[in-house]
Amino acid sequence: MVNVDSLLPLSAFGVYCHAVFISITLGFPPAIMALLFKYMKTKDEEYFRTAKTMTWVLSLNFALGAITGTLVEFGLVQAWPGTIIAIASFAFVPLALELLAFANEIAFLVLFIVTLGKIRTSRSIAILAVYWIFAVLSGVLITAVNSWLVAPWGTGEVPSALYPFMPDFGENSVDVQKLVAIKIIALASGLPLQAIIQNPEVAEKVGVILEDPYVALYNPYAAASAFHNISAAVLVGLSIALLAFSVGWQKKKEERFLKAVRVVSPLVLVVFLIQPTVFGHLMGESVVGYNPTKFAMMEGAHQTLYSPLLSFVAYGDPNRPIPGFDELKKRCEEHGGKRLDDLALSVGLDRDAIIGIAGSLGVNLDRSRTEEVLDTKLRDLCLSDLSRAEEKTEILHYAYYTKIFFGILGFLSAIALFAALRTVPVLSKVVKGILGERAVFLLSVGIMLGSTVPSALGWYVREVGRKPWTVYGLLYPDELVSVFEPARSGGFALFMALVIASVVFSGLLAMYIVATRGRKSEELSGGDEND
Repeated sequence: MVNVDSLLPLSAFGVYCHAVFISITLGFPPAIMALLFKYMKTKDEEYFRTAKTMTWVLSLNFALGAITGTLVEFGLVQAWPGTIIAIASFAFVPLALELLAFANEIAFLVLFIVTLGKIRTSRSIAILAVYWIFAVLSGVLITAVNSWLVAPWGTGEVPSALYPFMPDFGENSVDVQKLVAIKIIALASGLPLQAIIQNPEVAEKVGVILEDPYVALYNPYAAASAFHNISAAVLVGLSIALLAFSVGWQKKKEERFLKAVRVVSPLVLVVFLIQPTVFGHLMGESVVGYNPTKFAMMEGAHQTLYSPLLSFVAYGDPNRPIPGFDELKKRCEEHGGKRLDDLALSVGLDRDAIIGIAGSLGVNLDRSRTEEVLDTKLRDLCLSDLSRAEEKTEILHYAYYTKIFFGILGFLSAIALFAALRTVPVLSKVVKGILGERAVFLLSVGIMLGSTVPSALGWYVREVGRKPWTVYGLLYPDELVSVFEPARSGGFALFMALVIASVVFSGLLAMYIVATRGRKSEELSGGDEND
């Protein structure tokens, strides 16, 4: 088995760094629009200047998001070239549409920046709203690609043929024979997919695997993920802005910072009221329905659980048990004595056909090794992969419930901040009495922790929850990794991590300088607002 221990952490680090800028990309525009709307109604120049400073930060952040996104995407193709089998099929349409959305993001953001203060405020708000819609669309389409890895929609009964505890993933939209052939050739050769699909004759010999290129967009898991992930990113971005304004108020006691806090805090509260209760519930239902191993890991269910409250939330039935790994392992036993060879024969592939296909692709299979792989019992394969997943149960379980704890902290902090800034019977007095003059700052810190920690841990739970697979139930990381050995070394991973970290650190420092010297940035931009 190819060692992927260095590349997995590197990929995760790159994604997390990119996520910081994505959150600002999605969270700052609603805050800027709210500030501009407040300016339009009050004619108070402080709102406009604050919005303009945020615009400068947003523009720099957008560039940094593009840089880190490029690093992550090129890293995906270079470190995990086997993913091209998904990128060129299931992910092709979503990624093509995402490029169009990204191009429109650039166009409307530039238009907003160069016209801010030179056209009517209402028109500036409209332009920024269009930019934000394309930014959200871009996030939705990327989420659709990731969601296919978590719930491979369009593969029908293929995953459940290997793992009986898996659900069906929609109607079958793949050529099962070709998919099984490539999978068996990878197992029998011991080669990552890159070594197989890099052959120019693969497309000619194997042909088209996917019959419906739009299938990833129909994925119900993608819909739930989009609502959940995008709203979480918006919340993080808003929380960053809120904390920045609160720090300014705490340090300088300038009224402009408190005004900004008053504008942004209601947005934070609204998203906090909807994100975990509505979108979080939709996401939870999708996990229960499509990720049985992940659900068991989240609940720490080595053994089947009986929890009326949890069962009611998950199934709407308090008497239904939560299946643990013991139950999933029983399902593996349903295979009986079936072998991988039986699965191949069921789709019209005998041993000679597999060896012949491999030969036509330039892959020489050892017949004895091929027969050994085909003689693998499906039950043993199923149990082995379940054991690999179960090993991560404790860390995933604690990560999930830590996420829940901080989410509650943020939710309560958002309510308390609203009460601290306005008059809410009893609650306002309690909040101000306990926290005093530092209420705004302390509650903003609570909101920041309550948005960022759940987002970071939520993504960890999402990604680790589908291990040991890269494509849940179908493809392993060691099948998709680069065959270029130096790229899998710890030294290369460390070097790339330092490169990414330097970009992120420099970018955040530049954004801080722009944010704290916003007045000078405003003077450099020039122009006056005309209503």
